[in-house]
Amino acid sequence: MFVAPENFNKTFTITDDTLVSDLKNASDWDIALRYHEFKSNPHFKEIIRNLRKVSALAVLRQAQAIIGSVVKPKYVLSVPVVIAADLSEFELDLDETIEHAPWFGNPDKAIELSDLWIEKSFQRTQPLIITVDTSLSMTGEKLALTAVALAVVLLEFPDDPIGIIAFESEAKIIKMPSERLTVFELVERFLDVPAQGYTHLEDGIKKSLKLLLKIKTEAGIGARPASVVLLTDGKYTAGRDPAYLTKDMNHLVVLKIGRDRSSVALCQEMAKLGHSVMKEVGNLESLPNIMYGVVKDLLRGRALR
Repeated sequence: MFVAPENFNKTFTITDDTLVSDLKNASDWDIALRYHEFKSNPHFKEIIRNLRKVSALAVLRQAQAIIGSVVKPKYVLSVPVVIAADLSEFELDLDETIEHAPWFGNPDKAIELSDLWIEKSFQRTQPLIITVDTSLSMTGEKLALTAVALAVVLLEFPDDPIGIIAFESEAKIIKMPSERLTVFELVERFLDVPAQGYTHLEDGIKKSLKLLLKIKTEAGIGARPASVVLLTDGKYTAGRDPAYLTKDMNHLVVLKIGRDRSSVALCQEMAKLGHSVMKEVGNLESLPNIMYGVVKDLLRGRALR
């Protein structure tokens, strides 16, 4: 049933009896599935913020039910003690310490903690760009389940540079890789993406390449090359065939949405040129779990080929 979160304003008035019934008998997930429908209806203007909050919470619950425990990869560097703020799990690197020692050959110089070099484990970051079709064909259940898939990614990569792009008549950046957002904030923002217009897949790929360049210049030591996950049905109604662009990607995973076979060839070509694979999502309800599988492979350092 419809469960309101904390601070939810229950004292609202809707004059349409049918709409009142819709809310009264709806579960939180039902609200999420119909959020775009409610958002476009003027009767819900006064309570749409609350409905968005309920929808986002429902999406998060779905995502949290999917994810499990995955060990994130690490790498080891020799660094001065002053750089390693966390001094747990380290070993003294004697060779580096002697090489950089200001006191070496100077017996009058006292050894200080800051003179020591250690081998320290750091968590390896996984830059990722997710490019999503949000045209008219992606409303309702498709949009809600896509939001769950995005939430799964951010729950597993809370501190990594994750960029999110949505495309319809044009591509728009929903989240910059360096932007810090809670998963809840990201889901709310994504749910408010207007699902409209044509499907400009080419522009979505172009925006992805721009973010890839940005991530490359901003990536820190130990970061893996950025991967791109493209969610599409493989059809486009604006722009050109985008396959020519994907050869410039290091690792492009294409999640082909729907059972239409006419667009499989394009999806396979894009994934092949992007040095990875296409995965079919015939049953949309499986999208969050398939996305979780992609996330686990990336976390384990497995490039999907």
